[in-house]
Amino acid sequence: MIIRLLLIFAFGAFAFGCQGTGSKTDSGVPNVASPIREVSAVEAQPAVDKAYSQFIDVRTPEEYTSGHAARAINIPLDDLTANIGRLERNEPVYLICETGNRSKKAAGVLKEAGFNNVISVAGGTQAWRGAGLPIETKPPHMPPAK
Repeated sequence: MIIRLLLIFAFGAFAFGCQGTGSKTDSGVPNVASPIREVSAVEAQPAVDKAYSQFIDVRTPEEYTSGHAARAINIPLDDLTANIGRLERNEPVYLICETGNRSKKAAGVLKEAGFNNVISVAGGTQAWRGAGLPIETKPPHMPPAK
């Protein structure tokens, strides 16, 4: 009986003790980093087709003009921080690159800047093409200044 109680206590201390290791916000609430949410190209397409969607292609302008997901605007990863003020923080932001790696990095940048609803398209433009979704080849452009 004593051994059982010790095991229960030890497990409880381990399980609950790990939760308090993160930093805390000014309000004292634990600041738990949430993982980057990913969706398939097929799942993303209806959401990014909406008139006011935020769909950002973070590839270089050269990659973008060679063919990009329809309706995606080009803000290269290296320019994202400088253009962060052009994005709406309270609306979902879908991110796409070539394979999904840079879009996950971009999602991290946006989350660090306070964006809560950031979604990376898994497999990137390769997956978009592979799913037979619409591709455009127009010059890169930035979202309008607010």
